[in-house]
Amino acid sequence: MSVTEVSDIAGSVGEIVAKARAAQATFAASSQDEVDLAVRAVAWSLYEEGRATELAELAVADTGLGNVADKIVKNQRKTFGTLRDLLRRTSVGVISDDPSRGLTIYAKPVGVVGAITPSTNPAATPINKAMMAVKGGNAVIVAPSPSGWTTTSKAVGYARDELVKVGAPADLVQVLPAPVTREATYELMELVDLVVTTGSQNNVRASYRSGTPAIGVGAGNVPVIIDSSADLADAATKITASKTFDNATSCSSENSLIILDDVYDAAIAALEGAGGFVVPAEHHAGLIDLLFPGGHLSRDLIAKDVGVLAEAFGIDAPDGTRYLMVEEEGPSPDRPLTGEKLSLVLTIYRARDFDHAVELVSSVLDHQGKGHSVGVHTSNEAHFERLAAELPVVRVLVNQAHTFGNGGSFENALPFTLSMGCGTWAGNSISENLSLDQFLNLTHLVRTIPEDLPTEDDLFGPLWTYET
Repeated sequence: MSVTEVSDIAGSVGEIVAKARAAQATFAASSQDEVDLAVRAVAWSLYEEGRATELAELAVADTGLGNVADKIVKNQRKTFGTLRDLLRRTSVGVISDDPSRGLTIYAKPVGVVGAITPSTNPAATPINKAMMAVKGGNAVIVAPSPSGWTTTSKAVGYARDELVKVGAPADLVQVLPAPVTREATYELMELVDLVVTTGSQNNVRASYRSGTPAIGVGAGNVPVIIDSSADLADAATKITASKTFDNATSCSSENSLIILDDVYDAAIAALEGAGGFVVPAEHHAGLIDLLFPGGHLSRDLIAKDVGVLAEAFGIDAPDGTRYLMVEEEGPSPDRPLTGEKLSLVLTIYRARDFDHAVELVSSVLDHQGKGHSVGVHTSNEAHFERLAAELPVVRVLVNQAHTFGNGGSFENALPFTLSMGCGTWAGNSISENLSLDQFLNLTHLVRTIPEDLPTEDDLFGPLWTYET
């Protein structure tokens, strides 16, 4: 199918699911090499430079979110990293064999996956999920955000073209036809074998209510600490690169920065040197009113260039400004800047000491973002270990640009993904990065082994010492 022949995947939701089931049944007989070739084909459909650029341009034109240069990077980097991870895994037949335990594990497909995807990444997220689904021997049907449908449908068309070239069924990857309605998305959730939802929390909750096994992700609202031992220049460079990437569309983008008092002025100076601009206090109220009209984020201002924001807020930002910093006294439910902003606006808090910094982070997470992640710039091992031990988050990143590290990196061990599970803290079913693991069923072949039977004393002995 060419990308212009969207009628090839038109029809009712039930008809589309039937096509997916037929394709998946055929593909289920594939060898590991054949599966991996299909995964490479799906990856190449987006990674190829011309298509990565075309789809980045179309995504910005479609949604008005982010910027083209960074979406090109995202399209290629996430695809390349995910492909690396997937090609290192076995997903067909025996994936684990432990004779000493008499246990052999076989991987099998989950079936047809419904992939609910957001407007912030209308090409990268659908293809990322499609790669994982196909690696597991599954078919996938994408239900995109309506504003991103044109981009997503073209990305899916390219993936189908590449699948055909390597002899795999095109219907392994499909997209709901336009107009994508809430009703069609919910019907898809009910008809598939697994729902994987990235995007609005309304869709995440709907996927869990669908009656179909579901994986959803939590809301982002990342707080990051700069402590007294941090390399301030390095921290400022990484925070700036992370915050400004794709105009802060990522759920992993820094939203609050907590700086210890004894390095506060020096850290602010470093951030200003990297492109941050501290908004004068007299503009705070107007900024909040415009960014959160009626208490909700303005669709007209999220993920826009900093020049657009400065003009809207009436701020005379100097040349070289890359993002805006707003100093706040402390997090609070009645202060909108406590939450996720999806924009080039970073809330800044001053902490008396590290104990106070942890309190401020906890308050931010209690307001929004619990389960997602926290960052810290430090050379004090006790500080990042404390954060990992105490805070209700799945990921704690140390001395990293959060946007580039949280969803997998070539410099950390997290798997590449565009979907971050946030555990039960966020009402999610997984507390890890979405990966191949979520797209497989496992069969356990169990043999007998020499008896492994402890004595009663082994198990209950410590308890008996408390008996009178």
